[in-house]
This record gives sequence, structure tokens and C-alpha cells, in this order.
Amino acid sequence: MTMAIRMLRQVGLSSDRSAHYLDILEQQCAQETSLINDLLALQELESKQVSIQLEEIDLQALIRDLERSFNQQWAEKGLSLVLDLPQKTLKLNSDRDSLNRILLELLTNAGKYSNPNSPVHLKVTQQFDQPVNKVILTLTNTGPGISPTEIPFIFDKFRRCQGATQNAIQGTGLGLALVKSLVQLLNGSITVSSCPTENIQSCDTSFILTLPQSFDISGSLPG
Repeated sequence: MTMAIRMLRQVGLSSDRSAHYLDILEQQCAQETSLINDLLALQELESKQVSIQLEEIDLQALIRDLERSFNQQWAEKGLSLVLDLPQKTLKLNSDRDSLNRILLELLTNAGKYSNPNSPVHLKVTQQFDQPVNKVILTLTNTGPGISPTEIPFIFDKFRRCQGATQNAIQGTGLGLALVKSLVQLLNGSITVSSCPTENIQSCDTSFILTLPQSFDISGSLPG
């Protein structure tokens, strides 16, 4: 940002160069704003200052809205979101904003680390259990994958896998940390696996999100 400001102060700078440096400033400001907002959100979650607004959520409808949005965002990279949803309407009692943010972050992450022109799969199943049934969402993409040594730390703050730094993939390193905290807020759990495909240069990476279908106010995942 400092470099761009210095260049904009040059006398006789062309309009094209001015526009270029203004674009740099805009992009960097947006990234800094995102970083600050993510840090504030994490601070609230870690200090237990976030309140839960419970409501009945139509999960299929929520996912369909995300499908339309991400298919538009991913068009240039040739990605597509492929859904495997239950035929019957699946509803859960949870916090809509938190659930939406979890799915946004996971889908954004999948898009960043997917091979061009590949599908991203989202499968939703229901697990009947006592005392509360569970909903399981499995998001799988094909790309560079996550090494076994990095998987235990993938949800840590500011932790970015080696592929992100090598390929200059933008991000704050806070998205998956936010996901982990929000999942815990909803009394759920999340795990990740990354397995080689037939193409040894690619891996299928899956994030498996498990949520109670009815929120347990006691703060622990039922079952």
C-alpha cells in the first residue's frame, strides 16, 4: 500500500498507471479489512461473547442459495458445485448466520485449492442417533491436497498449508480457525482428510462437518 501511494504521488503518472496503483490499494484495503473483521470475530468467539439465535433452518434451501452464488464465482476457473442432498426436506434447529458463515468459508477454501475445471462435491446425510439426530455435511474437492504433517494444524490461526504459499494463494490464514470456532459454538465437530487420487499429483480433500439436528443448550455435542 505504501509503495502504491508513493507511485501515485509521482508527477506526470499516466492514467493507466494511476488506475493500476489504485487497484492495488483497493485490493490491499479489502484484504486488511477482511483480516481485521476475522480477528474481531475470532476474539468474540474465543471470549464466549457470541449469542446464539436459534431458528428452524431448511438446509436444502440454504445450500441451493450458496450453489447459485458459488457457481457464478467459480465460472472463470471452471469449477462447479455438485450437490448430493436428501430427497426429503431436512431441517435443523441452529444459528443461521453461524451455519452460513461455516459453509461460506469451507466453499471458499475448496474453490481456492481445487484444480481448474473440476467439480466440488457437497454431500448431506442424516445420522439417526440418541438423544439427538445429527446432520453430516461432506465437502470434497480435488487439488494439491494437505500433507499428513499439516492436517493436525489446519484449523490453527494463521496456519496456511505449503501449497498456499508456494502458489501465492490469497488468504488471511483465519478462515478455517473461524470455521472451527463456529462449529464448536453450534455443538458440532469437523474433521479433514486428504487422500491421493489416481493422478498422483492430485488429492481428494474432504471436510466432514457434523452438527446436531436440534441444538443442545448445554454446550456439548449430543451422543
